[in-house]
Amino acid sequence: MIKFFAFLASPQFRKNLIIAILSVITFFTLLYFGLNQYTGNGETVPVPELKGMKIQDAIKTLENAGFRYEIDSSFAVNQDPGIVLEQDPLPNSIVKKNRRIYLMIVSNVLPKIKFPDLSDVPLREASAILKSYGFEIGNLIYKPNLAKDAVIGVMLDGNEIQKGQSVSKGSTIDLILGDGYGDTKVPIPNLIGLTLDEAVFVLQGSKLNLGTVSLKSGTTDSLNATIFEQNPVFLADSVVTIDQGAVVNIILGNE
Repeated sequence: MIKFFAFLASPQFRKNLIIAILSVITFFTLLYFGLNQYTGNGETVPVPELKGMKIQDAIKTLENAGFRYEIDSSFAVNQDPGIVLEQDPLPNSIVKKNRRIYLMIVSNVLPKIKFPDLSDVPLREASAILKSYGFEIGNLIYKPNLAKDAVIGVMLDGNEIQKGQSVSKGSTIDLILGDGYGDTKVPIPNLIGLTLDEAVFVLQGSKLNLGTVSLKSGTTDSLNATIFEQNPVFLADSVVTIDQGAVVNIILGNE
């Protein structure tokens, strides 16, 4: 034990201890400055505004500013493919050089989704469903059917589509709707000699609609005019029928 303490007090031990301490200090000093050099500590720069840029221009901007980048894609309605939608970090954020910037761009490929079931769904509800799925609403096509303003068919580019069918998101969908009348036929009523108000009452009772109203040449008193002619015509000796909901055009005149 005496020899051990004597060794600790010797000049040789003190020399080795000083060398060891200096070595540790030198190591950590080199490590600190090496990490600073590697990470670019102290070299901070603002993140550029990239949203709305074409991806090629965004990449060039990032590379010139000393950033790395990572790109992902997402579909967006009414957006040109290859345009930057979002970025992280946000513009003007202060970050170190060589920081990785994450970009979300508009995809060139439209995603496919299963078409929802719109059978017998009212127009307003069907429109909301289509928009929630990312579809556009095209033409509204009415066909004879008692389900008024309810969906009885769906078309894409002239072809009827079924529920569960894979359809590209963003497609324009045409809706086939019921007109509320169906294929029911009703006899053509006789409107000759009736006033306009009387004719409207009769047509409503027959579930028909008033079409164009014209005045016979030479008619001077339109308020007291009566129906001089109608189209489709009424035939007394036979029953002629037309589709429920059809229009009847009339000509008013003075007797």
